[in-house]
Amino acid sequence: MANSSLLNQYCSPKWQQWLGALAAVLFLFLLAKPIFKDYFTRPNSLMYSFGGDALMLYYNTNYHTRYDNGSTLRSMNYPDGEYIYLTDAQGALSNTLQWVNRHIADISGQTVGIVNALNLYLLFAAVVLVFFLLRALKAHLFTAILFAPLIVLLSPQVWRMGGHFGLAYPFLIPMAMLWFLRKYRVGHLENRDALMLGVSVFFTFNNPYTGFNVNFFLLLAGMLLFAVEGIQRKKWKRPAIISGMGLLVLALVFLDFKLFDQVHDRMNPQWGFFDYHASFEGLFHPPHSILHDWLIRNNIMVSEIGFEAMLNVGIVATMALAAMLLMTLAGVFYRKNKPTLQRLTTEHRILLGSSLLMFLLAANTSLIPVSREWMENNMGWLMMFKASGRLGWAFYFALTVTATLFIDRLFRLTSPWFMATLFSLVLAALWNSEINQYTRPKFKNVFQANFFDRQHEQEMLDIFRQNNVEVSQYQAILCLPKMIAWSDKILSEINFRTQISSTRISLATGLPMVNSMLSRIGLQHTLERVQMHSNPLIERSLLQKFPNQKDILLIVGSDAIPELKTGDQYLVDISERVAETRDFSLYRLRLEDLRNSKAIQEAKSAFQSGTFPAPSLHLGYDEQPSSLAFYGAGCRQTKAREDDVFDFVSPFERDTQMIFSGWTYLDPGQWSAGFWLFSVRDASGAELDNFKVETRKSNDVQGNWIRTEARVRVPRGGRLQVKSYGHKSMLIDEVMLWPLGVSPLVNDPNADTFLFENFKVKK
Repeated sequence: MANSSLLNQYCSPKWQQWLGALAAVLFLFLLAKPIFKDYFTRPNSLMYSFGGDALMLYYNTNYHTRYDNGSTLRSMNYPDGEYIYLTDAQGALSNTLQWVNRHIADISGQTVGIVNALNLYLLFAAVVLVFFLLRALKAHLFTAILFAPLIVLLSPQVWRMGGHFGLAYPFLIPMAMLWFLRKYRVGHLENRDALMLGVSVFFTFNNPYTGFNVNFFLLLAGMLLFAVEGIQRKKWKRPAIISGMGLLVLALVFLDFKLFDQVHDRMNPQWGFFDYHASFEGLFHPPHSILHDWLIRNNIMVSEIGFEAMLNVGIVATMALAAMLLMTLAGVFYRKNKPTLQRLTTEHRILLGSSLLMFLLAANTSLIPVSREWMENNMGWLMMFKASGRLGWAFYFALTVTATLFIDRLFRLTSPWFMATLFSLVLAALWNSEINQYTRPKFKNVFQANFFDRQHEQEMLDIFRQNNVEVSQYQAILCLPKMIAWSDKILSEINFRTQISSTRISLATGLPMVNSMLSRIGLQHTLERVQMHSNPLIERSLLQKFPNQKDILLIVGSDAIPELKTGDQYLVDISERVAETRDFSLYRLRLEDLRNSKAIQEAKSAFQSGTFPAPSLHLGYDEQPSSLAFYGAGCRQTKAREDDVFDFVSPFERDTQMIFSGWTYLDPGQWSAGFWLFSVRDASGAELDNFKVETRKSNDVQGNWIRTEARVRVPRGGRLQVKSYGHKSMLIDEVMLWPLGVSPLVNDPNADTFLFENFKVKK
C-alpha cells in the first residue's frame, strides 16, 4: 500500500488529522443529505411527527421554554407538574432554553428547530469523534475518513431522531471511548477533562439512558483495567480516574434525584425492562437489515425481536467480525507465525470487554438465567428505566470500530494501492447500501409542517376569538378520551385529533393539561388523573388540589365522541359546548357541576330505601384478611400467570346479558395490573366465545384500585369461566356478576361506604 508522502510533504501530522476529520464531515453530509433533506437548512419549518411520542416531546420542551420557571415541567400533570429530569422532555436542554428565553432573547418560536438542529448537526461531532477514535486505535487516515460516517449513520441513535430526541445523540459513546483511550495513555487528569465532565453531566440529566451508557461504560472500563493491571497501589491511578469519572457523574445525578424529586411512588420494576432487552439477533440480523433479508429469502428461521433490541452492526461488520473469529480459532494451530490481523491492544480489549458487559446487562434475562424476582428485589431504582436494550449501544460502537480496524489491516496488506482503495470502497458501498435499506426508510415520511410555529398558533387563537372563548376563565385543559401514559399500570388509546389539538391550544394559550403523557410518572398522580375520567359514581379526589375555582376546558377530538367511555361521556354531558371545528370540540366544565354528581345522589337514595338487590355472583374474599382490601375485610392474591377466579352456571331461563365487575390493586411495583380472561360455554360444554379485557385500559379508579368491567351474554344453562392473568401476582377484590338492568347494592354495616354497582359510595 503506497504511503501518503505527498500529504506528509505539505501538512504536519496535526493538520493531517484535522483535514481528515473535515473530509469525514463532508462525506457524512454527502451521505446524510438525501436522508434528512430540508432539515439541514430549514430545521424550524419541519416536524418529524405531529402525533405520538415525538409530538409530546416537542410540546413539552416548547412549553417549558416559554411558560415554565425552574425545573418543574408544568405543561402536563396539572396542578402538580413533574420534575423535568425524570421525563423524556430533555430536561437539561429544556432548562437551558428556558434560561436563554428569559434572559437573552425570545426563542420560544424556535424550539422545534433547535431540537431538530441539535440532533442533526451533532451528527458531525459524532463523526469527528469516531474518526479520532479510529485514528487513536491506529487506523489509516483513509479508512477513518471512509468508515466514520458509515458507523454513525447506522448507529441505533439515528433511528431515534424521528421521535425520541433525547436518545438521538450518537457522539456521546464515542466521546467516552476516546476519553478512555486518552486516560489510558496519559494516566493523569488534564484541563480538558472538565469539558468531558460537563458534557457528561449535561446529557445524563438530559436523558438518563444516554448518561448511563457513557458513565457505566467508564465505570466498567476502569474496573477491567484494575483487574488487568493487578493490585499494585502505584497502578491504581488510571483505573481510579476512569471509573471515578463515571461514578462521579452517576452519583451526582442520582443524588439530585433523591434530594429534589418530590414524587416517592414512581413506577419501579416496569414490565418493559424484561421485554425491551437486547439480543444477538438484534445485533446481527434485525428486521430490514441485509442479513435478515438474506436469511428470509433462503428460508432460514430467524427469531422475532423487539424494537429496542435493534442494534444492527450491518453485513460488512458482521463479515469482518466473523473472519476475525475464524482466524482467532485457526490461530490455535499456528506455532511460530500466528496471524496478526485479529490481534488487539490491551486498551482495545478493555473497550470491548466493558461494552460486552454493558450488552449483557442490556440483554439480561434473554441471555442470563437470572430470576426476575431477584432483579426486582435487588436492582432498586435502576428498574425504573425499562428499555434495557438501550444499554447495549456501546457494544454497537465497539463492534463496528473493531470490524473497521480489521478491514483497515486488510487494506494495508493489499497491493497495489489502487486495489487496496477499491477493496475499501466496495466494502464502504455495501455498508452504505445497508444504511439506505435499514435507516433511510425510517425518514421517508417525516417532513411534516411545524404545527407549533407562530402561524399555526394564530389559527388556534383565531378559533378562540371567533367563538368568544376567553382563556382567562379557564385554569387547565382536560383531554378526552383519556390521554395518560406510560407505565405497566395504565394504558391509553390515544386519539390523534385530541392529541394534536390539545398541544397546539396549550402552547398558544399557556393553559396546562390535567392529562399526563409522561414516562415514570408517580402512581398517585397517574391514578388521580385517570379518576377524572371515571364513572360518575366516583368522586374526583383531584378536585381538592385545584388552586382555584376556574373552569376546565375540555377538548374532544371530532372522531372520538362515539368511542367515549362512560366517565368521559359523563363529562361531556354535564359541560357546555363553547366551540366546534372540523378537528375538535371545546367544552366548558364547571367544577361545581363535577362535584354534584346526580349518579351519586341516586345511589344514596337507593341505599336509604333499604332495598338491597344482590348480585348474581359476589366474591368479597373477606375470609382472607388484608389491610389492602378494596371493601370489607379481605382480598385475594392470585397466582402469577393464569389463575381461576370463578366458574358461573347461569340460573336464568333465557340467554342473559351479564355485567362483570372486578377490582385490581395497583402499586408502584409489586403487583401486576393484568388481564381478565373470559370463556363462555353452552349447556353442553362447547365454547361459544373467549376474550380478554386489559385492566390497564380501564378508567374507573378508587384509591389504589382500578375496576374492570365487561359485558357477557351467557346462554340459558351455559357457563361463564373467568380467570386472571398477570406477569406476576395480582390482588383482586369485590368480583361481581349481575344481569344488565339490575343495580346491585352491597352493604357492610361496619363500613362508612356501601357498594352500588360495585362502586364505593359514602353513606
